[in-house]
Amino acid sequence: MADGILLTGMVLCQKWIKFADLAGVPKDEQLNLSGGWLTRYKTRTGLKEMRRHGEAASVAAETVNKEQQRVQELIKKHQYRPCDIFNADESSLFYAMPPNHGLSNKKQSGVKGNNAQLTYLFTTNADGSQKLPPLVIGKAQKPHAFKNKTGSQLGFYYRNNAKAWMTASLYQEWLLDWDRKMRDEQRKILLLQDNFAGHIAPDTLTNIHVGNFEPNLTTHVQPNDQGIIRCFKAHYRTKAICHVIDRYEAGVTPTEIYKIDQLEAMRLAQDAWNEVDTTTIQNCWRKANILPDSATSSPTQPILPISSLIHLTDAMGDAITHAETLVKNTLDDLEATGVLQPSNWMDITTLLNPAVETYNMFDVTDEDIFESVMDAKMLQERNAEDNNNNNIDNSEPQAPGLTRHEALQAMLMLKKYIGTINNPFSRKFEVMLGSFGQQTRVAEMQDMKDTKLTDYFSHK
Repeated sequence: MADGILLTGMVLCQKWIKFADLAGVPKDEQLNLSGGWLTRYKTRTGLKEMRRHGEAASVAAETVNKEQQRVQELIKKHQYRPCDIFNADESSLFYAMPPNHGLSNKKQSGVKGNNAQLTYLFTTNADGSQKLPPLVIGKAQKPHAFKNKTGSQLGFYYRNNAKAWMTASLYQEWLLDWDRKMRDEQRKILLLQDNFAGHIAPDTLTNIHVGNFEPNLTTHVQPNDQGIIRCFKAHYRTKAICHVIDRYEAGVTPTEIYKIDQLEAMRLAQDAWNEVDTTTIQNCWRKANILPDSATSSPTQPILPISSLIHLTDAMGDAITHAETLVKNTLDDLEATGVLQPSNWMDITTLLNPAVETYNMFDVTDEDIFESVMDAKMLQERNAEDNNNNNIDNSEPQAPGLTRHEALQAMLMLKKYIGTINNPFSRKFEVMLGSFGQQTRVAEMQDMKDTKLTDYFSHK
């Protein structure tokens, strides 16, 4: 296992007894945990027997090189093209965490949501030509911000459980769904993954071959860990801080400016993932050094968006460093408002990789796991009682939604404002606002119900 514990049948049985005790199951009613039960349990959960190899506490360069060569040989053996080689890896995102030590380290009245968490599964291929929409895992099936819509209706691959954790069942569902798409495309691919316990590949996969990195080496050989996820987080933090500044300048009080609901955060994260460009992905795969020479090409210079020219920086040569510089520049802007004091600045490393976002499920206790299972059971029971209020998140503020009339009024105000600005972007935005207004009015007409003349007469 990831924490070095050898998982045997005896350990599984001992854990079952521990959880049964936590659930209050009397000793005389507990299972006898026979060999047949253990076999069925391992089949049900996808556990397989594997040989255990000795590992050193520290990773030597020779060990890393050996793993890189092993993966290169795997790719050459099956002749996978770079576009058919993928890496998937999770990361937690505490999306409402302020960039302020004074607020992040202790609970403040009026500043809520510091512990609001999502888990993202990021998947990229070796030549950067394909970047899958992330699998997003939250706690509620329909947070209040979703306005009773599902994640798919809002354009996300969204799932939920009580702890917003990646689990084997969610991972297998995602893999099987992707495998079906690969069958439809008549395409065979290689998926490289770490040895996280939730990464159990179903035996029924036909078009995805799953290869595991050796334990304790993923920080050296996993492409997503070479800067792809860090780049995403840098872009997210930049956008989140801009969101804070916008709220401040709109007159929101300092104690309220850090509030952000789950849908707003997911939209920002969606934009941040789109900012991670092909060149960044290619360079991170090269840094991992797991591709055969035949699958690599000469390095290209990172592509920087035009928006980066708003702040002149000295870090124009590296896309990841540049993304981090944009975070610093945005923090400068936040400091200029007087809300953030220089002494309370989080350093970039802490802001992009806070300890709470270290994705290691093995840090939790048996009690945490038991609580998670019981929470999930309660959610299922609540769903059975009232399907219309399934897994509604009561932790987010229940702000009333805008009506179409209010949205159209806001659109007219924006059109009036940008009408006084003479630049190409304003003209494009003006066209977009016009299209938005037209579509909103069409949607309003479609929602109208046909009535009959007799409907207006009272019935006695």
